[in-house]
Amino acid sequence: MDIAVLGAAGTLGHHLVTHLGAAGHTVRALGRRTGVDAVTGDGLAEALQGTDLVIDAISTPSLSSRRAVATHTRAAGNIARAAEQGGARRVLCVSIAGAADPDAHRYFAYYRGKAAQEATYLDAALPVTLVRSAQWFEIAGLLLSQASFGPVAVLPTMRMAPVAADRLAARIAREVEADEDSTDRSFALRGPKELTSAQLVRRILARRGDIDGRSPRLVAELPYLGSAIAGGGLIPADAEVDDMDLEEWLRATA
Repeated sequence: MDIAVLGAAGTLGHHLVTHLGAAGHTVRALGRRTGVDAVTGDGLAEALQGTDLVIDAISTPSLSSRRAVATHTRAAGNIARAAEQGGARRVLCVSIAGAADPDAHRYFAYYRGKAAQEATYLDAALPVTLVRSAQWFEIAGLLLSQASFGPVAVLPTMRMAPVAADRLAARIAREVEADEDSTDRSFALRGPKELTSAQLVRRILARRGDIDGRSPRLVAELPYLGSAIAGGGLIPADAEVDDMDLEEWLRATA
């Protein structure tokens, strides 16, 4: 297949490019670095012309709910239209398990944006595959960057079942091989063990000493993103369970 990956330079995107290429597909690795901007639409129509499948793996975090919803809606709409006009048969959107739940995204702008993204694709003309992933082990660096104050990190309490981004990419690559039809599809993927954001960060720090150059002496957590996220609303109830746990991931990525 000829597959376009938007967000190809991101945490998940570069794994997708690797797995899809290894499976024998022609992969178009797209993003702002290649002159393609899904939000403005610049370069999008030309980049998606003649592709079979478009994968939206773009990540655009925002602290403003209005901006997050507007950005995700605009980007998804632009991608869906350009994919259809370019002859694609399907769009695959990488989303977040639980993000579409109003209780989970009430206090989290980025998740409101992801909820709007899902809704936009479901309303589009092309069939969509929604991939609702649990958080990735790699989220630890982002959490620390947003919640560190000198030697102290106060993380949002998030009960999660994290999974490796590389394992998610491999699962998506297998999904691409599924029989094509014209229906919307979805699947969820989670890791084998549950833990909180602070537990995740502390265990990585204990093994590696720092995360992306940060090594706070105190790591705490508070439920400032709401009780749903703190209590496990991000853990998909009906999901495939990958077998790589945090310890194995730490060994594999050492």
